Amino acid sequence: MFRLHKPALVLTFFLFALWGVGHRLHDTLVPEFARVFALNSSELVLTQSVYSLIYLVLAIPAAIYARTFGSKAAIVFGLGAWCVGAFLFYPAAQQHAFLFFLFAAAVMSSGYLFLEIGANPLVAGMGPPKTATLRLNCAHALYPVGVLVAVYVGRWVILSNNTMPFDKLADAVVRPYMVLGVIVLGLAFVVDHLTFPSLTTERGNRRTAIAEFNILLHQPRFLAAMGAQACNVAAMAGTWTLSAWYIKEAMPGAAAPVAADFLLASLIVFAVGRIVGAVLMVWFDPLKLLALFAASGLILGAVASVEGGQLGVYAVVASSFSVSIMFATILGAAISDLGPKTKAGTALIYMGGSGSAIGVAAMHLVWSVSSIHLAMLVPTLGYAGVLLFALTQKRMALPITAAPKP
Repeated sequence: MFRLHKPALVLTFFLFALWGVGHRLHDTLVPEFARVFALNSSELVLTQSVYSLIYLVLAIPAAIYARTFGSKAAIVFGLGAWCVGAFLFYPAAQQHAFLFFLFAAAVMSSGYLFLEIGANPLVAGMGPPKTATLRLNCAHALYPVGVLVAVYVGRWVILSNNTMPFDKLADAVVRPYMVLGVIVLGLAFVVDHLTFPSLTTERGNRRTAIAEFNILLHQPRFLAAMGAQACNVAAMAGTWTLSAWYIKEAMPGAAAPVAADFLLASLIVFAVGRIVGAVLMVWFDPLKLLALFAASGLILGAVASVEGGQLGVYAVVASSFSVSIMFATILGAAISDLGPKTKAGTALIYMGGSGSAIGVAAMHLVWSVSSIHLAMLVPTLGYAGVLLFALTQKRMALPITAAPKP
């Protein structure tokens, strides 16, 4: 299979890097969009939460689509939606209409979701189930590479806009999306004409897909994986979203560029962690590694919440290494032996991943009544949840093909 479909498999792995570009570029340029659209605080929160909301609402429909028409169709559909969403940013900026802008972000987010529902089962299924988690970690290791590219592109856009007249700012901010839209459109054409492994064209029907969701939701093991993914994403999103404020409070004399450098360091540490984790999984059991990484995150989160100061900042940065392998490893543990139910399983795990909004909201709540340092207890609890999952997963293992109890 690897020789026969090598271009298709290489392209699928490349998509993981491209997601990193799309996801992080939006986060990096949110302050610029706030200037263009004059966003208030509630609109800014809604803009940052649109991805989580789309993943929560559309995960099951995306899986039904992929199960009905095949993984390849889901990937092409996802690229098409991503392309349309990217191009919609231009008229949204010209009209200076926030709802139009939010709609464009939602369409683009739905494209990401369809891509991930289509591509993750493909990566998991193109080899023995025993090494599915390793393959997923190798593919996800490319994601932070795209994230770093997006950070540098975003910085370049922001620096270029500092001396730009306001009436030309909107065009400058959306220009990267136009370029990205053209690239994605070309990829959609290539994917549509490439020969993919037969598992990408396997089809079922809507009734079968719904029955598969029902079976999985009756499995304690799978529900535990959904909860662990929610804990993981809540910890990661909460830490990354509030890290800038944490750094400013912990190091009050530090200039803004210093805080930005620490954030960039977090992304680099995250990228290194994913690569190191993928390499280590060649020799070590993924769940044991997950437990080790989660335990380190638990310790670092406790240090950040108790100590503060420069030591706390270093702990926050280092926690990006701890969280690096969690998403792909939890996903792999959940879907590696699902067979035809892989797409349904992937969708449900991504729904668990929409817990990022919960993590950010919980940290804001603790911060509002106490301090940003104490708010770091929220991701600390998230790491504890992942650790519990890693230590108990094998004990909870049940035949995933069993029918649900009436």
